[in-house]
Amino acid sequence: MRAMLPLLLIGLAACDSAGPGFRGVEPVTRSVDGSTFTLRTADSVTEAIRTSREWLPDFYATARRAALAAEQVNPACRAAWVEGDPAMMRVGLACQGAPAPQMKTRSRLTCRVVHDPYKQDIIRCRDS
Repeated sequence: MRAMLPLLLIGLAACDSAGPGFRGVEPVTRSVDGSTFTLRTADSVTEAIRTSREWLPDFYATARRAALAAEQVNPACRAAWVEGDPAMMRVGLACQGAPAPQMKTRSRLTCRVVHDPYKQDIIRCRDS
């Protein structure tokens, strides 16, 4: 049992560690509508790791909050897409008129951020 304790502590310490492509990027923390994220931006893609505890978080609501948090950290950019799960997402950013980079994973569910000036931004997903 004591041998398991160091493994558990290492696992807990890695909860918001940077993923591939984001190592060495300074983390920024933002909260949006009760969700707290650790954000790292590299090459117009933001890694958003949700660090707040939430009971059965809905992907669509959490993805919208992650997109808004990414836009707060990068004010010259707009979120174009979100991929991942409610715990860790990648947000593609369209910055200063340039298009957002392509999604890197071949996920079955493709989600786009739809900006509506008259309503709240929404996430639209489809099976690919």
